[in-house]
Amino acid sequence: MARILHILAERGWSGGEMQFEALVRWLVERGHAQSFALQPGACFGAVPLELGLPIHELRMRNDLSVGALRGLRRLVKSEAPELVHLACSRSHKLGAIACAGLLPAKVVTRRMDYALRRNPWKRWLYASAVDGVVCVSGAVRREVLGLGVPPARARLIHDGVDSGRFAGLAFSAARAPARARLGLDPDALVGVTAASLHRRKGQDILLEALALLAPRLAGRRLQWVLAGQGPELDRLRAQAARLPDGLSVLFPGRVQPVEDLLAAADLFCLPSRREGLGVALLEAMAAGLPVVAARVGGMIEAIEDPASGRHFAPEDPAALAAALADLIDAPEAARAMGSRAAERCRELFDLGRMCRETEAFYLELLQGGAPELENGEGP
Repeated sequence: MARILHILAERGWSGGEMQFEALVRWLVERGHAQSFALQPGACFGAVPLELGLPIHELRMRNDLSVGALRGLRRLVKSEAPELVHLACSRSHKLGAIACAGLLPAKVVTRRMDYALRRNPWKRWLYASAVDGVVCVSGAVRREVLGLGVPPARARLIHDGVDSGRFAGLAFSAARAPARARLGLDPDALVGVTAASLHRRKGQDILLEALALLAPRLAGRRLQWVLAGQGPELDRLRAQAARLPDGLSVLFPGRVQPVEDLLAAADLFCLPSRREGLGVALLEAMAAGLPVVAARVGGMIEAIEDPASGRHFAPEDPAALAAALADLIDAPEAARAMGSRAAERCRELFDLGRMCRETEAFYLELLQGGAPELENGEGP
């Protein structure tokens, strides 16, 4: 079994940390020895603490923090891991420099579909400084390949969700108690968006779409839950306050467990401007909700439109309003769409599959590299 050092510079908690937690627990069950370099006070620290795994706290204030670089290099030398996992963008930069010339295999997880600049620094980071790149969607992988990374070293491994955990939640007996716990109208039409409140998540686009949707509601009451925390909260609240009568928006913060949100909802929307894949979208699909998402990043491959969900043109409130109206006006067809979404999620976006494929990639890298297959994507 392998000795693995994970480096994570993020302090908060989002979909990426949820995937990371599942992987860590899987690797524990498989008998791998793991240790962690984390920011002081990082939310993720609760996971290795619960599992009794070693934690090394390092302040990683910026992408080129000299103290962090020295500390990480000392840590890698003293821990002597066989593989170093760089779990976020900042840890990729810091870890790549700190590990330069050292023996461990290095692998980075790339979650965002932002365009990668074609410059020597980015090429070194992805094509030379690490031995492998885990890409959570085809959109992410295309960006990585554009830097000259050999196809076998850029492994497409979709994020996943525990389909069994969410199966059957939508339109079930759990709806009424979930709505009561969340303070929602038991008779209203309820929409849900679960995402951090950052501009890239596009909640402002959704609010514009809801304003356009209002005339089509024909007296039906619509409540929308914007679950999450982030710097856009005040601006989004002000925008929501201007919505017409019959529309209300709730800001409950981060809701855990997320099952209540999904059980309470009639539909789900993720209006992101950019998205690597969208774990919250996958959870809604697994629950059997009809979903609407922007046609960006990995969400393009997550949804098969119109069978298992609806896409809309990014940053187009009118297109989003039309897609939502179609679901609201045809509830039986929307429910059938949700059922197909759950089936698609079970088949393609299972959490266990993500863990198995990631472990297999790690072991290939430890054995000297990932063999090229005919399709160029590795196993």
